[in-house]
Amino acid sequence: MGQEGGHSQRRIYTRGDRTGAAVMTVLMEAVRRRPQVAILEYHTAVNLILLEQKPRPGQKSVVAGAYVLEEKSGNIHTFLANAVILATGGAGKIYRYTSNPDVATGDGIAMAYRAGARVSNMEFYQFHPTLLYSPAHNNILISEAWRGEGAYLRLVENKQRFMHHYAPKQLELATRDVVARAIFTEIERSAYNYVYLDITHRPKKFLQQHFPDSYRYLLELGLDISKDMIPVVPGAHYLCGGILADRDGATDLTRLYAIGEVACTGLHGANRLASNSLLEGVVMARHAASSSLYWLTEPIPTGIPIHPWNSQGVIDLRRASQINAHWRGLRGEMTSYAGIVRTDAGLKDLLRLIRVRRDMIEEYYWRYSITRDLIELRNILLLAELIVRSALQRCESRGGHYREDYPHKESAINNSVFRDKVRCGM
Repeated sequence: MGQEGGHSQRRIYTRGDRTGAAVMTVLMEAVRRRPQVAILEYHTAVNLILLEQKPRPGQKSVVAGAYVLEEKSGNIHTFLANAVILATGGAGKIYRYTSNPDVATGDGIAMAYRAGARVSNMEFYQFHPTLLYSPAHNNILISEAWRGEGAYLRLVENKQRFMHHYAPKQLELATRDVVARAIFTEIERSAYNYVYLDITHRPKKFLQQHFPDSYRYLLELGLDISKDMIPVVPGAHYLCGGILADRDGATDLTRLYAIGEVACTGLHGANRLASNSLLEGVVMARHAASSSLYWLTEPIPTGIPIHPWNSQGVIDLRRASQINAHWRGLRGEMTSYAGIVRTDAGLKDLLRLIRVRRDMIEEYYWRYSITRDLIELRNILLLAELIVRSALQRCESRGGHYREDYPHKESAINNSVFRDKVRCGM
């Protein structure tokens, strides 16, 4: 059990410095041993299936499955289910730099929102201060443990440290939001897209013992951390908001559950504690699994027709290439306007840009056959709009949401009222 920033007890599962990989490996081995579980790789969910688009007053919409794209054939299948559990992760791909894998495109949140589920706290996006800056190698996170063992942050131009300007007492050991904001500010002021993380003053043997995987991996990339300073940049790390879900993972929609980063259970507040993603992934998953068993004994209501997906069967390759170019523009805009530092004017400018892009994507989506890239781009655009709308309505700074024009927290009393107003599912 490990103890990390902000923790008072050793309460985090650990396995060397690759805990997540260890959990995933054990889980996948257990799943593959069960013949009743079908694993469908290279499949992408498109939309949830609702029994009724407009339920009667007082009734919830019922989710009966999902339309799923088989990527290799291009066919869209109709999958029916007694219960649907969304465990699709976060949306880091919405920003230019992220520690997330490329598949983190907010698909589950987008599908649930389109189906009528409420989402909450979308403005609270946590940024990790130190990702490796490398055009050739994305998503490589440089652990906070480096700074815990004495690593310095330095400017590229003159190699000077700068954290004393932002956190005179804590310096590099300030909280994630403070350090990320400091790096972001210094990058904006400089001619470089990164700053340096420097741990060369520690003995080589010490580094090999404390950071064995990082040492080997970076050495393969041509960086010797005992001699070289490492270029780093802040990146999107964890979405604290998501689909509103209770302690069992149940959402606003009957037979639909959400677990992990896709859900907003309230466990993380405005700024997730280190490794509390394990709490979502392990504890909430167990609750949702137990709760959803009830629906396995309750057949899906019959009598309401469920139609197969109507695919246009046409692909315009030139137009598809042009549409996919929106990825780069959107990610840069989100990083600049709705990332670590936000303002009212910037958010409003961005909202207009997002809506223009959305109209283009929607037109293409309904005219041509859909691909995984188009599904993900459409979902990311919706997530971008939800984040920006939420950030505009929270006129304060709190946790992962920093408004330069409202740099202070509102009082607890005012905020308890304000919080109900910022839910984008209203």
